[in-house]
Amino acid sequence: MKCKEIANKLTEYLDNCLSEVENSEIEHHLKSCINCQQELVELKSFLSILENDKMEIPSNNLKVNFDKILAEEIAKKGPKVIPLKSKTDWKTFIKVAASILIVFSAFLLGKYQPEKLSSKEKNTAEVLTLLEDSSASKRILAVTNAEEFTNKDTKIIEALINRLFFDKNTNVRLAAAEALSKFSSETLVRDALIKSLETDNNTTVQIELIIILSKIQEKRAIKPMEKMLENEETPQYVKQQLQLNLSTLL
Repeated sequence: MKCKEIANKLTEYLDNCLSEVENSEIEHHLKSCINCQQELVELKSFLSILENDKMEIPSNNLKVNFDKILAEEIAKKGPKVIPLKSKTDWKTFIKVAASILIVFSAFLLGKYQPEKLSSKEKNTAEVLTLLEDSSASKRILAVTNAEEFTNKDTKIIEALINRLFFDKNTNVRLAAAEALSKFSSETLVRDALIKSLETDNNTTVQIELIIILSKIQEKRAIKPMEKMLENEETPQYVKQQLQLNLSTLL
């Protein structure tokens, strides 16, 4: 055995609790090891002190007081009681409130959002958009489609009048004049046709307007026609058209 093993077995050795073989090994080691001999001497000395001291026995009063204090401490630090009512969870409140807000907003959106456009309103919007297109062919197509609308579509009529006066393309102005003749029951349209005859310098447009005003029997067109007839700058072929149609109005 080594010194460490001897030191661990010295107490049992003194109490005669080891086997004969272990006792023999320890005694053999002690004969040659001064440190373990010293360890054995110190251990015997310590044990002798313990044997000579009287053990203090607590009085009955001390035991009673100790039990009382222990009982009070246990009562103070008793097991925690889990409340049956859950604590207020503010996150849950926020989630519920957000859900209610979303549902309410969806309700309001569905209630107050503009009604879906009817097919007629959709067609009107498409025509109005095409009338403002940069392509002349698309504007002519829009003017042609505008003829399908009724007199109540004032937006269409106003858009056509706008094309008649301000479109730079002659063919678009001609198409607008032809389309407006479909709405000749409207005073607004008749006024526009007369005014266009007085202001448009393009002879092709002038001839078209003369024919239309004569066809719709607009008597108020007589004076501007006579004025053009008297104008020396009016081309002869335009004057011939004026003379031909004035006769139907007089």
